[in-house]
Amino acid sequence: MVIGNIIIYSSIFFFLYISILSLLVLWECKNRIYKPKLRKNHPNVCIIVPCFNEEKTIVKTVHSLLKLDYPRDRLEILVIDDGSSDKTLERAKTLEKYTQVKVFHKPNKGKYTALNYGLSKTKAEFVGCLDADSFVIPQALGLIMPYFNNPKIMACTSSVKIHQAKGALQRIQKIEYIFGIFLRKVFALLNSITVAPGPFTIFRKRAFDKLGPFRHGHNTEDLEIAFRIQSKNYEIANAPNACVYTVGPSSFKKLFQQRKRWYSGLSRNAWDYRSLMFNRTYGDLGFFVFPSIFLSVLIFLFVSFYTIFQFTQYAIHRFIAWQAVGFSLNQFVFRFDWFFINTQLYVLLSILLFGMFFGIVLLGKKLSFTKSRTGKDFLFFVLFYSPLYFIWWLSAIQDIVFNKKNKW
Repeated sequence: MVIGNIIIYSSIFFFLYISILSLLVLWECKNRIYKPKLRKNHPNVCIIVPCFNEEKTIVKTVHSLLKLDYPRDRLEILVIDDGSSDKTLERAKTLEKYTQVKVFHKPNKGKYTALNYGLSKTKAEFVGCLDADSFVIPQALGLIMPYFNNPKIMACTSSVKIHQAKGALQRIQKIEYIFGIFLRKVFALLNSITVAPGPFTIFRKRAFDKLGPFRHGHNTEDLEIAFRIQSKNYEIANAPNACVYTVGPSSFKKLFQQRKRWYSGLSRNAWDYRSLMFNRTYGDLGFFVFPSIFLSVLIFLFVSFYTIFQFTQYAIHRFIAWQAVGFSLNQFVFRFDWFFINTQLYVLLSILLFGMFFGIVLLGKKLSFTKSRTGKDFLFFVLFYSPLYFIWWLSAIQDIVFNKKNKW
């Protein structure tokens, strides 16, 4: 019982501490959340769209770029087909009627090689990437570019949302992404962003001249490039009102493969850049964000295992009791009684933590001007996200232990 109390209270204290600190950071820096002033000049920008078997979405993706509120003669769109076996290339070629669009084909060697191929084909001052299953709002690029008035900023991320969430899995992802919008802005204010997502991150071209091109990064090149930028003491900004919509996996298998790749890539890239950890040179990234990410995962896994152990122990005791006195459905009848409400401190703190998480999701919606209703989505998230998260991380750890390589 003592060990159980230590686990419960330590976990609640840690997550309350992180939540309160994040809220305080956002409050203290509330005047720096957005960059409302647009640049007077419009530098040349190239958006690279790497694609592999994206025949269903490639046309819509490029059309969203063509609708960007940015001077046409300053915007270049490069579609890089990475050896697709469907009609992606054929449909992409129909877009070359627009003077801004150029389509290239290369053998399939991975997303990072497609991005590097695009880098070799442009001389633009700024280069962005957009996954071929994502769609940007017209104002997105104009909202991002003012951040580059700061010469130390080498990249700027957007707010990624789930496009037209329908099933339970996509609804869960919808809340997860909104929560991520809040976290990414807090990390940006702490100069500690750890991922430059494929859906519409803009880079200074000279960042690649200084640091080198994209790398394989354990199939997570967006994580690797973010770690590399931070390791050289450059900064990554975030424009929360620059929204991009991505199609979330709708099947358990696809979502499982995606998250296993993400978490395995995060762990492996973190090990490659372990010199950042607890290093004063890297400020909040080294002493707060980097350690907190992995400490939170370890705590979650520890609590999950403890919960499974407690539940198994309870099930065994109930089974023994049923053998002794017999099985009865009356044992499952719930009778509510105010007298038996659990008022222990950990219960009240858990309710507080849950309330803070709900508030953070609402803040994420506000930061990114999300107007869609999320009540049903939040319910799915609360019921199913924890077991899914546990499965994803357990599988990722298994792959790392057995040195298994993840595929796209």
